Amino acid sequence: MSIARNGRLWKPMLGWQSTSAVWKRTMATAVKSTPELSNRQKFNQLQPSPSIFGKLEKLGFGELRRTGRYAALRKVVSRDQKQTLEPNYKFPLLQFFAGAMVPTSIPEETVPEVAFVGRSNVGKSSLINALAESSTVRTSDKPGLTQQLNFYSVGRLFNIVDMPGYGFAFVDEEKRLAWRELMETYMTKRSTLKMVYVTIDARHGLKVGDKDFLAMLDKNRVPFQVVLTKCDLIILPTLARRYMMVLDDVNNYRHARKEVALVSSRTQSGVNQLRKEILKTVGNLRSEKYYVEKTERQKAKQEDRRK
Repeated sequence: MSIARNGRLWKPMLGWQSTSAVWKRTMATAVKSTPELSNRQKFNQLQPSPSIFGKLEKLGFGELRRTGRYAALRKVVSRDQKQTLEPNYKFPLLQFFAGAMVPTSIPEETVPEVAFVGRSNVGKSSLINALAESSTVRTSDKPGLTQQLNFYSVGRLFNIVDMPGYGFAFVDEEKRLAWRELMETYMTKRSTLKMVYVTIDARHGLKVGDKDFLAMLDKNRVPFQVVLTKCDLIILPTLARRYMMVLDDVNNYRHARKEVALVSSRTQSGVNQLRKEILKTVGNLRSEKYYVEKTERQKAKQEDRRK
């Protein structure tokens, strides 16, 4: 039993105490008893905007389910969504022409280059094949398949460089240091390098090692863009939250492209859009009319062959 009198409170065994002191102790106890939200709970509380859902739908990652939970949001997405059909952007033939295991074996600079890098098994090599519509780049479920800088020519327009996975968890310290030196030398000294595309598994987002790698690029003023891969393996609301979280992290880096690409090599969703961005980055993007007419000519040739 507690009795209040003149701003003081009587509690058995404690005697008279100021009400402010009792209030502070009560609030402190309440704060301690309130459990802190886990990272998963914080992630699930994110509320993506209709524009994000519209972007993902346009790229081909599905639609919001037709349930009451998403009814209001679907109306906004449908109202704002512009169903503009992008032409099919194409790369010339992809061909391997050089490999470098040490900095001195890196080929001379000629045409513009873009490089792809990421942790093992994030789908980096599969993405390059999807972009080039080929099977030139070797892929494997075994970590650490790419052990050198692999240079591929894309016609005579530009080069694509497939880099070893960073993290290097499956190699010894000597090889780990050699790979790090090779990659950093290439990325920081190559004047023809226009963009480093850092591939991240959309199911996991940015890990500590990824952020360390991005910080290294940023410190050395290397332009880069984050690409979320395997986006078909998670449901649309989760993908939207992942995109929000990664985009928020990317905005902290001065030399990052302030946009996160989303792709699926399996379904081809987002691949055509990334192809367009790469052509623009290396200075080889033509007018939409050119790609539309080229696509129509290719379709006509295919029909003639069938006849």
